[in-house]
Amino acid sequence: MLRIDSFRFGSIVIEGRKYGRDVLMLADGTVKQRKGGFWKFGSHVFKKEEIDELVRANPEVIVLGTGTNARAKLASDAELLMKEANIELMAVPSHEAVERLTRLVEEGKRVSAIIHITC
Repeated sequence: MLRIDSFRFGSIVIEGRKYGRDVLMLADGTVKQRKGGFWKFGSHVFKKEEIDELVRANPEVIVLGTGTNARAKLASDAELLMKEANIELMAVPSHEAVERLTRLVEEGKRVSAIIHITC
């Protein structure tokens, strides 16, 4: 899993690369910019397709960084998918998500995550 170097409102740095969009981090170490559609920073709703991509990476834990003010939420069908997958979910403000993700990786856990970098 990759190392998060820093996080602040509007950006995240992973392994020395700065991202100005929300990111998906898969348990195999893959990092992808989240598709934001009209909004540069992504939706405030984590969609089923995004959660499915995290689940397919076979993590032990999924961490959702819900933004600096914790405004992002799981869509109802995404929440159902999480329950069916029986994978531990941590949905917390993004600053806390970065800390938890780092700690889990240090413990040797397989982690997938979405980090919402704004509100």
